[in-house]
Amino acid sequence: MYRLNKLKQWIADGESNTIDFKQSITSAPKIARNIVAFANSRGGRILVGVDDKGRIVGVEVAEEQFELDRAAEKFCDPPVTISYEIYHVEGKKVLIAEVLESRRKPHFAIDKNGQKKIFVRLNDTCLEPTPTIEAVLRRGDLNGIERREAVYNQLKKELQTYFETHTSINFAAYQELKKCSEKSAQRSLTDLLLTGFLRQIDDNTFELNSTKSNPR
Repeated sequence: MYRLNKLKQWIADGESNTIDFKQSITSAPKIARNIVAFANSRGGRILVGVDDKGRIVGVEVAEEQFELDRAAEKFCDPPVTISYEIYHVEGKKVLIAEVLESRRKPHFAIDKNGQKKIFVRLNDTCLEPTPTIEAVLRRGDLNGIERREAVYNQLKKELQTYFETHTSINFAAYQELKKCSEKSAQRSLTDLLLTGFLRQIDDNTFELNSTKSNPR
């Protein structure tokens, strides 16, 4: 019952920075974008057998897992490891594909023409990052980053206070607020963006994200 309740809660919360619905896997190169986006961000789960409206439609697990494994191995560079769970609901099967946050960022999705692109997960969408966010990923600034909960929560409180009198924040303003380097500011704001705490206005500017993100 606990596992079933987890599935129902994920579906009720809807698609987010850590949850994605797929009725089925129709293309290995296309799903590779979702896989690398989760690996490059804060990780997430792909619920296969759930349509865009959150209805459980069920899948043939072996076929879907084969395509996901093919995508992760052949269309992700470097390859991404996926773990699986199978949920049985009203005679239907839902495949949960979990992608953990990678310590080998960035991962690239390889399209059918062999072109490689970086994707990240922002709210419920897989997107190519802006130049600065891509630079942070390419430098490996978020690989193995230590996130101490007390420090992290304090930082979010400071920024919430900041946003009481400001509509947005950029890297220079964050440097001034935290008395840190430009590189540190880029790393911190990028990390908060990928958690769903911030929303990006442009390459240099962020605002508080009013869209609810899904806790892992």
